[in-house]
Amino acid sequence: MTIQHRRKIVDNITGVKNRTRAMLKANGFTRPAQQGSWWKVANRAWMRQLTRQFEITSEQLWRMSLADMLDELELLESQLKRVTKYLDDYLKNQAGAKLLMSIPGIGPRTAEAVLAYTDDINRFNRSKQYCAYFGLTPKLDESGSRRRLGHISKQGPSVVRWLVVEAAWRAIKKSKALCEFHERVMGGQKGRKKIATVAVARKLLSIMRAMQVSGELFNEGLVCRECGIERVVAVKKLA
Repeated sequence: MTIQHRRKIVDNITGVKNRTRAMLKANGFTRPAQQGSWWKVANRAWMRQLTRQFEITSEQLWRMSLADMLDELELLESQLKRVTKYLDDYLKNQAGAKLLMSIPGIGPRTAEAVLAYTDDINRFNRSKQYCAYFGLTPKLDESGSRRRLGHISKQGPSVVRWLVVEAAWRAIKKSKALCEFHERVMGGQKGRKKIATVAVARKLLSIMRAMQVSGELFNEGLVCRECGIERVVAVKKLA
């Protein structure tokens, strides 16, 4: 699928950048020539210059490897640009795109992944069913008379689960209501931070389902809990 293909390209770009920095540092270049990102235009030009300044000897073979990695990076970035354009064009034709992106922390890549894997929202009668489809509901562990909720099931499309959890980190910073929900789940225990973030991700999916059903935009007042079920209350219609 194109969404997974894009994620793989992004992972490959990160890998090439990490290897490039490691090689430069191993050869005495602990920081780039120009202050700021290693990957801004001036520093990329500096790296290219390093591959041309000296005659390649057995001691300088790393410069050849550096040139190869810079070539690989440019190729991957051109592929990423092409795939991103395709996905952006796809998203323009999705009715729920503007809807989902009104949620704090939800960007185009998360919205398109959720919409693509959701297909028809009417397949899901309840929020719990929707969250379970994406593997974000906890498994029930039973042993004799003991019943407790364990780790999330991690069933369904992992790329959506990954994107929504990443979006949850952003949403906590941008939405007061979601931040307060995150704090309640943490209960003052720093060790529960990841658990609370997954709970926010699950709440985001519940909100997304309700918004797709109702056609309503996100509003801070929409985030609520009632009888242990995450819901959205209608306030503002999508134009």
